[in-house]
Amino acid sequence: MSAPRGQQSFVPLGERIRWTIVLRLLIVATGAVLWWAVGADGPVTGRLLLTTACVHLGVTSLLSATARAGRRVARAGLDLGLLLDSAALTLALPALGAAGFALFAVHATAVTLVTSFRTGVKVAGTHTVLVLCLLEAGATGVLPLGPALGTSPRDFTVFASVLWAATLGTATFAAVNERELRRRRLDAEALHRLLGALVAVDTVAAVSDLLTSFAVEELPARRARLVLTASTDRTLREATAAAGPLLRKRLDPAADPWLSGLWPHARGVAVVPLPAGTVQGWFVVDFGRDRGLERRVLRALEQAVAHAALALARAGAVEELRRAATLDGLTGVANRRTLDLALARAAHDDAPWSFALVDLDHFKAVNDTLGHQAGDDVLRSAAAALVAAARAEDLVARYGGEEFAVLMPRTDAAQARAAAERLRSAVSSGTSPRVTCSVGVGTAGPGGDVADLLGAVDRALYAAKGAGRDRCVSAPG
Repeated sequence: MSAPRGQQSFVPLGERIRWTIVLRLLIVATGAVLWWAVGADGPVTGRLLLTTACVHLGVTSLLSATARAGRRVARAGLDLGLLLDSAALTLALPALGAAGFALFAVHATAVTLVTSFRTGVKVAGTHTVLVLCLLEAGATGVLPLGPALGTSPRDFTVFASVLWAATLGTATFAAVNERELRRRRLDAEALHRLLGALVAVDTVAAVSDLLTSFAVEELPARRARLVLTASTDRTLREATAAAGPLLRKRLDPAADPWLSGLWPHARGVAVVPLPAGTVQGWFVVDFGRDRGLERRVLRALEQAVAHAALALARAGAVEELRRAATLDGLTGVANRRTLDLALARAAHDDAPWSFALVDLDHFKAVNDTLGHQAGDDVLRSAAAALVAAARAEDLVARYGGEEFAVLMPRTDAAQARAAAERLRSAVSSGTSPRVTCSVGVGTAGPGGDVADLLGAVDRALYAAKGAGRDRCVSAPG
């Protein structure tokens, strides 16, 4: 269910390129206003400044077309455009004078916000290098910078300090927010995957496995468990009363005996009750540490439990329908429909298979003398006795009324006879009130006809009852 957590930027690349175009227009407009307001005299005239700005906007606008190309080309176009921004600002600096230094800080700060903190730091580094080269060229007389622009080391130190203070402060803020946004996005994606997986399952066990996997793989959990059984542990009761996540640094064995027995050395245990109106229970998570657990993790855990609770309610309803369709409502063993399907499969087996009919003796007398409630108790206890005496691969079903059937795959006649005696003895000793039973049993070879065997076993059962009951009779064959 888990997916790799990449390091992609939270803002799509195409959107970052569009925002840098808007930023570029604003910087050019601000530079024009500064030049008009400051009116610095220098080697860069207004006409040359305007020409430089137009060429810069034209070239970088062409680079914006890379947003529709592949990711590598678009990334290269973005980086080249930002490099040209630095170059254009540096060329305009002699005309803007000392006031132009502010544009570098504004540009680096804005780039940090609209792209990423890494890109902002790289742009600040480019600004620093280009301005240093420009001031060094002015100080050595290579380029005439004019009187409005200071070239002393102090001027550069002030510029660099302001630039990097603004950039690093913004970068720190952006990095923290970007990390939080990325984590929330990853949590949302993980919850979306969990929800998709929950929709595809319809058993309580599968829902429990998915929820446990989510806690261990997507959250920093050491182990987790879905608890659907009643418990008197104080932490579970308090979580139910709070109707929300409850965090415990340590478990108290006296107050939480069941949880402490489950996880003796648990630390940082979160208990999330299943929402009211769904299924009664709790999801318990051991994070393995009692400090540094973020609220984001608890929110994601609570949302996951809410999704799982709905899936549990649906799975419970599906399992109830499945039980109603396959099991007898009174005794809990297979019903006649399930038996018929199993008989059809047994007929195509490549090994002999056997079938037994078990009829409770004098059952009508139990109903007449002790009442139908006692009769129901006899049927339930007889079914339980037959299940206990049968093998794991055998199928015990209610055949109708007080009759039960036992399908025994891969069983020959001798094994079937021994099994029939075992079933008869189990009913005699395991029913309450005590009743005996008569058993008819028969065996069919590979591909044997189901109707023929059932008819032979039915006749054997009547022979057992006619011979005095409480006995087994094998069908000829």
